[in-house]
Amino acid sequence: MQKVSLLIFCCLLSACSLLEKDEPLPLYTLRSEAFKPSYALSVPLAVDVPSSEASLNTARIAVTPSPYQRDYMADGEWPDRLPKAFQEVLLQGLTQRWGGTNVNRMSAGLKTKYLLQSEIQDFSVYHLNKNMPEVHLKIVFKLIHLQDRRVLTAHTFSEITPASSPTMQGIAFAFNKGVHCLLGKAVAWMEDTFLKESLRNPREDKLSRKGG
Repeated sequence: MQKVSLLIFCCLLSACSLLEKDEPLPLYTLRSEAFKPSYALSVPLAVDVPSSEASLNTARIAVTPSPYQRDYMADGEWPDRLPKAFQEVLLQGLTQRWGGTNVNRMSAGLKTKYLLQSEIQDFSVYHLNKNMPEVHLKIVFKLIHLQDRRVLTAHTFSEITPASSPTMQGIAFAFNKGVHCLLGKAVAWMEDTFLKESLRNPREDKLSRKGG
């Protein structure tokens, strides 16, 4: 009788644990608006997975309620860890700009001349308790010449985008708008670097003319 009672008790516990299991949060994707094609890059560029601090290395959508404090949105998350999700946006935008032949993942194993590394220093929501929260982005980009083993240049880009509302839809739209603006600045900076490299080394078939 004791064994039967124990068995029923265990079954009840299992049923309760199934009922209390959290439902998955809605997913919000990161996408950049389309970039006009250009011929500013004519050699392979590898895009590495960005680095980030531990609090941003997650699928949770980060909130910064005050300095030195990190929290997360309770009703939505990214489809993957933020560094992987942001790498996908980079690949999407740079492929639109320079073509899929020249832009690849670092893990693709293809021979490449340039490497784009990045570090996500901020990618979070501020002032969530107000009617107009803000999305803050801060990304460090570094261009590396792999064959020469030298850093060509590095630059930090920041973007602050107001959200139209404190809802997840308004915040997700602000993230995507901010990403597009930040990438637009980063693309112009990289193309300027590529052009200077081609002028510095005219004999190397690195780059064609700078496209619009």
